[in-house]
Amino acid sequence: MGFSSQAGQVLFATQATPGTFPAGFSTDALAMKLKSGSLGSNRELLITDPEIGGGRDTVDAYLGAVSWSGDYEFYARMDALPILLKACLGTATSAADGVVAYKHTITPSDSATLPFLAIEEKIGNGLETHNYTDSVVNTFHLEAEANGYLSGTAGIISKKQVAGVTPTATPTWDDSNLIVGTNITLTYGGVTLPAKSFSFDLNNNFEDDDFRLGSFYLGDLTAKGREVSGSFTIRPADNSLWRRAVYGASSATEAGGLTNKDSLVIDCKTYEDIPGAAVGKKYGIKITIPKIALEPYNNEPSGDDILENDISWRGLRPIAANSICTVEVTNKQATIK
Repeated sequence: MGFSSQAGQVLFATQATPGTFPAGFSTDALAMKLKSGSLGSNRELLITDPEIGGGRDTVDAYLGAVSWSGDYEFYARMDALPILLKACLGTATSAADGVVAYKHTITPSDSATLPFLAIEEKIGNGLETHNYTDSVVNTFHLEAEANGYLSGTAGIISKKQVAGVTPTATPTWDDSNLIVGTNITLTYGGVTLPAKSFSFDLNNNFEDDDFRLGSFYLGDLTAKGREVSGSFTIRPADNSLWRRAVYGASSATEAGGLTNKDSLVIDCKTYEDIPGAAVGKKYGIKITIPKIALEPYNNEPSGDDILENDISWRGLRPIAANSICTVEVTNKQATIK
């Protein structure tokens, strides 16, 4: 007899108190449908080095300190997505956006301490169920192709795991509609890009090796330098993007030292309306990066191929009072769980 992966479940909720798994977790949490992924243990078997006066064989072994980490891969659904985004970025406000619909505005926090998540992870149809306490979203990734779905990956690090817990019997699943590439637009400097695909990445660069004497678990999870980056694929209509990336300005004809800094807006919506909301009110996510710099790239002609470029970019924050990015999610949840 085997265990079916598809029968598992993963639930997320914001954890209010560090070190304490929420008492009302099963009621408050949302279950997210996943394509794959789980949190695995990072632990070493501590074995002895050879000793003078000892024999040729290893004499003992103990288990060392431990943390848990892994990637969850998913089709992006808008009811549960803000839970991960708030944990990744740090600050969120929610407001009604008409009848039944709500808009959640999520912005980066300058604090190196970001919100913790509590996670319940049921592996297969009964193999094991874990609770994770003090979990952080270290990396967050979204991507889509013109003829594909909006998909994502969340990289999680967790301080503590407890096994053998009773899984939530009837979890609240995020069954909201999916988003496809034909309903996604990219706008660069106010001009719509005829992009074939895009990716968006956030990286908090948490360290996962802060172990302390007298404890099995991580002593701290503090975010280091934040990175906002991404890419898009495009068939160029002219040389302006290449000149901006390589020369620093679309009008330049030779190399300069400054970079062109312009805005990028990624707007993704469902075709379906939110049930019960006003006509035309869609599930959606809108990512605004006020200033990006394009990374230099090469034009690479080949045979009779149509020229096509994969262009990478990096988000910038020249003015400290501004946010490096803002994410707006529209869904039917009044608050972020």
